[in-house]
Amino acid sequence: MNAIERAAAGLGLGLLLATGADGPFAATPTVAQVLAACARGAANGDRGVDAAMCEWYTAPCGCKPGQVDGSVYRWCLPVDESTPTTVRKVIAELRRAPDQTAAIDRVVPAILARLYPCTPGGPE
Repeated sequence: MNAIERAAAGLGLGLLLATGADGPFAATPTVAQVLAACARGAANGDRGVDAAMCEWYTAPCGCKPGQVDGSVYRWCLPVDESTPTTVRKVIAELRRAPDQTAAIDRVVPAILARLYPCTPGGPE
């Protein structure tokens, strides 16, 4: 991806994140919307705005805990696991999510905490 494509992808992702499907400044996309973006990104060789959106929502950094309804979720990704591998694992879990209309940021932290629990003395 050249500099112009990166800038356009960043602008497109920013606009998508700011507007969302439910109107301006919607909180976050739904599980179904992220899965659709992941499918479009994969069809485009994991490049472009959809691929960036997919990675952004399925493999957020574990630098701060996720909070959902007062519950705190922490995850610790293995240093030897690639981001594409993490994305694939989370996508597989999202496909089985019982509520595809749930906001993605209410689902992914629990998935990551279950798949990648932080162990005492482990990476954080």
